[in-house]
Amino acid sequence: MPQTKTIRDVKRLARQHYALDSEGIHGPSHWERVCENGLYLARHSEADSTIVQLFSCLHDCCRENEQDDPGHGERAAVFSETLRDQLLLSDEDFAKLRYACTWHTDGRTSDDPTIGACWDADRLDLGRVFPAGPDPRYFSTPVARHPEVMRWALACSRGEDRLPPAYVKDA
Repeated sequence: MPQTKTIRDVKRLARQHYALDSEGIHGPSHWERVCENGLYLARHSEADSTIVQLFSCLHDCCRENEQDDPGHGERAAVFSETLRDQLLLSDEDFAKLRYACTWHTDGRTSDDPTIGACWDADRLDLGRVFPAGPDPRYFSTPVARHPEVMRWALACSRGEDRLPPAYVKDA
């Protein structure tokens, strides 16, 4: 029976697979912020934190460049298949991970709390490339749309060290 991969193992494999500069805008530091954002969203919703963590380290690991890279999400989903037998995910949860990776760049939103948290976690880190940060119309979750959460994530995406906001009700 294959050994189950931990999140740490998956992060290590994703880093090994990543072909771009590890200091680039889509590299491991971005993945860590996406993870932090996603875990915050999961704590305040019904999102599955394991899927969110796996998404954070897989969604951009197959990029071929730092600019427009259509298909990198699908490549990440295909890469996740190489880990399938070693992850303790149900078929339904694995399908969510694949779907979240495949479609994370198309501006879609989702009613599924886990897929929505994955996409929102990534979008909350857009301040690293867009000075104004993300457009809240493209968030799936009420928590991500909250002004305090958006300010916190924007500051983090710019390298400012800030504590996450206390949970606040939907704006």
